[in-house]
Amino acid sequence: MGRSCVLGGTFTYVHAGHDSMLRECGRFSEITIGLTSDSYVKRHKIYPSFPYARRLRTLLAALKRIGLFSRTKIHMIENESGGAEKMQDVDAIIVSEETTPAAQRINSLRRKNSLPPLKIISVPLVFGEDLRKISCQSIFEGKTDLGGELLRPLAVQVGTINPTKLSGTSRALHRIFGKKFVLHHHSEKSGVPDHPFNEETFSGAKNRAQASWKRAKGRCDYSIGMESGLFTLKKGMHIDITVACVFDGKEETYGTGMGFVVPEEIAKRIRREESDLTKVLADMAGVKDIGKRHGAIGHFSAGVLHRSEQIEQSVLCAFVPRLAIARAKK
Repeated sequence: MGRSCVLGGTFTYVHAGHDSMLRECGRFSEITIGLTSDSYVKRHKIYPSFPYARRLRTLLAALKRIGLFSRTKIHMIENESGGAEKMQDVDAIIVSEETTPAAQRINSLRRKNSLPPLKIISVPLVFGEDLRKISCQSIFEGKTDLGGELLRPLAVQVGTINPTKLSGTSRALHRIFGKKFVLHHHSEKSGVPDHPFNEETFSGAKNRAQASWKRAKGRCDYSIGMESGLFTLKKGMHIDITVACVFDGKEETYGTGMGFVVPEEIAKRIRREESDLTKVLADMAGVKDIGKRHGAIGHFSAGVLHRSEQIEQSVLCAFVPRLAIARAKK
């Protein structure tokens, strides 16, 4: 067991992420926690919090529950360092992985004060059922509980009114979130040619996702944009692939669905006429509104495959990076 450690925070609630940090403190015989003052919270937090006395009671209850009450001292702090830059009888500082830079700044101040740097113990974030980090803000807003379980359905905004795309998206979301989501939709512009080629396809999906987020005006948890395009495998060979982009207001993640090789005469015509696959098939084969039904893949596969399957796969794969991170943090 180590000798002493410090930890700082606001502790509006003590959620699963805080539990992980407090349990890490259990490796030390002496624990000092800096609890932010009401004035600090007012200056720095983007959501309402509770008065210091209430937050202190919450923290004390958690320390008793975890078995750390008897070896912990709590004091009020007014700034990021909370006095840790001057403490002499301390060995380590406990932080979450996203607040590691704060610990590094504290160590810089300690060096200026001729004190040895603290060992930085960075605790991984804990993710909830919504595949986002568990936070006091999401709890305050009534989205999740202390353990990250969803308390209300996720709001997902999709940049399409195409029923086939909506069907595939809904199935994908159901596989990830069960019934805990509500789908909202509106047609959004892609900002790329009607049938894009190569990287343009990713840009189109991103543009639709970001436009959907903007339309929701902060009232959604995720927005999704989709775009189908032709990718050049080699000279004389193009594959039709659907790209999905999932946006959470900060970061995009991407995925693709199954692809199939398009007859080269069709690919050439799309490029030459700046048309799209749906229009070309309507002209050549007399198949109208194919994109709203089984899609080009359904036409070329004689009904064996369906466009909604492409959409479902692309949306699922766009969530894979988020699923992987959330799973790794458990």
